[in-house]
Amino acid sequence: MTRRWVAALAAGWVMTACGGGSSLPPGPDGTQTPPITDPGLPGDPVDPNDPPKDPDGNDPQAAARLWPLTAGSTWVYDISDPQEGNFQKRVTVLGVREVPDTQGKVTGVLMHSRQDRTRTGVVYEEYSWQLELTNGLVVRLREEDHKDGQKVRSTTWSPATVKSLARAPDSLPWSYQSAVRELVVMGDGSTEDKDPTYNWRVLQTGLTLQTKAGTFTNVIKVQRDKLNDAGEVNPEKVRTYWLAPGVGKIREEGERTEELSSYEVKK
Repeated sequence: MTRRWVAALAAGWVMTACGGGSSLPPGPDGTQTPPITDPGLPGDPVDPNDPPKDPDGNDPQAAARLWPLTAGSTWVYDISDPQEGNFQKRVTVLGVREVPDTQGKVTGVLMHSRQDRTRTGVVYEEYSWQLELTNGLVVRLREEDHKDGQKVRSTTWSPATVKSLARAPDSLPWSYQSAVRELVVMGDGSTEDKDPTYNWRVLQTGLTLQTKAGTFTNVIKVQRDKLNDAGEVNPEKVRTYWLAPGVGKIREEGERTEELSSYEVKK
């Protein structure tokens, strides 16, 4: 284990916000639901089987969520990749599932994506177990990568790594820095142990953005920086996301470009 990882583990996850509160907004009633996983999370999870309800039995946050995790929802993205060329990715929420290798103790919302990489003729699939947290983050617990039906890699994080935001912050500027241990197990059984640090920043809110799937309002622009050992931003790993309330990611730029072409979000 590297010296930087030990220091990060001792310090924990650091959230910083200037001007407004120190975190994303809590649930509508200010309460936290009981955890449905083990405590290796940077916050308390929102139970996907029982989201917060108002007196009429509705989920009051559903229309505002920037990363919906409702079973049956689908998104199709047009992708332009410098190495893989142009192709489509289809993302589907499969629902709450047990996370592999946790002996039934951990569950998450299973996301499946399929990429038909036409230039190389490879069908690339990704399975990702995710959770929304009451502090407004969405985290990723585990990911498995498949090529042409064969698993080639599985990745886990401790603590769970940030995947996106579930809600917009109360005010700007807003940032969140995380240091995680990343364990990668390759298909041949070999392993890689890493300790990346990421910095998330909300750059703008209230944007309007036009995509192939339509025009979206109240969009937020988020940047994810990957830091090197000296704490400097690696410019080759910068990613920018545009998130729309009730829809999720509508555009991504960085190592490749993704643009939403169609979607169906279940209520």
